[in-house]
Amino acid sequence: MAIITEIRRKLPLRSRHEPEAISDLGTETIYQISIEDIIPNRAQPRTAFNQNAIARLADSIRRYGILQPLTVRKVMIPLSTACNATTGEPTVIYELIAGERRLRAAKLADLTRVPCIIINTDDATSAELAIIENLLRENLNMFEQAEAFSRLIHEFHLTQEEAARRVSMSQSAVANKLRILRLLPEEREIILSAGLTERHARALLKISDASLRSDVLRHIIDRHMNVSATEAYIEEISCELARYQAKKEAEQQHSRRQEAVCVPPLEESAHPAPVRHARLKGTIKDMQLFYNSLQNALNILETAGIRGNVDKTEHQDEIVLTITLSKREAV
Repeated sequence: MAIITEIRRKLPLRSRHEPEAISDLGTETIYQISIEDIIPNRAQPRTAFNQNAIARLADSIRRYGILQPLTVRKVMIPLSTACNATTGEPTVIYELIAGERRLRAAKLADLTRVPCIIINTDDATSAELAIIENLLRENLNMFEQAEAFSRLIHEFHLTQEEAARRVSMSQSAVANKLRILRLLPEEREIILSAGLTERHARALLKISDASLRSDVLRHIIDRHMNVSATEAYIEEISCELARYQAKKEAEQQHSRRQEAVCVPPLEESAHPAPVRHARLKGTIKDMQLFYNSLQNALNILETAGIRGNVDKTEHQDEIVLTITLSKREAV
């Protein structure tokens, strides 16, 4: 009855329009509600139901009835959506908060009405209680539990410690459950189908490479390794990976040092052309007197009737002078 205490702590109020009470369970009043009027909770964390277990529960219900009432809340469907044809009032249905397996088993047992406890609560609290109820029963698989805790924390803005306190667990236990959500969906399916434990799943998280982790998972399943053997095997792989990584980093550092030794000095190899060009410019400046003398010689030739011309072409590594003289004209 832990969930009843939790629900009462949350919001123990009841609707003013409840169906007729049929019995009392201590301080809780039990009502018979039509199965057709009960809808599943949208925040139900369970995604898989054991049909064999449901069938066994249905057989028990046929023999002894439902021993623990379901917990529901009243939901009013607006007039624009649906209404009672006789009274014109909004249709009333009930959203399930706790008792999904019992409701499924009751349908399988061909019951038309089930005993319920009605509470008055809002959407957020209803969702939170549905998650807590399933966590308290501890019959979710490891990944459903982890997803339920994740939703509890993120949708209702709780800390890990607050979420743990809701279900009487330690904060470290909740943190460990949340860690396994780092596994890929296909890995989760393999783990569940192989019947591995939560400790198997947590051990696998030590391998960050998804491809290698998949190979390791298959090896564990093929060898039917227990938790201790699995942890030892993964520890050995982790140590080997660490040695390989250290060796690779050492080789890379050695390669970088070798490259640094082989690089020629920057002033000799980086930009040789500008240096030679600078020396050439200095030479050109010093040769200005030669150009003046050459021009004077051409002037003297011109007084003798011989015309001359000098073309100068500068290249990066040389200067080309072309002297052109015209033949003397006949008298």
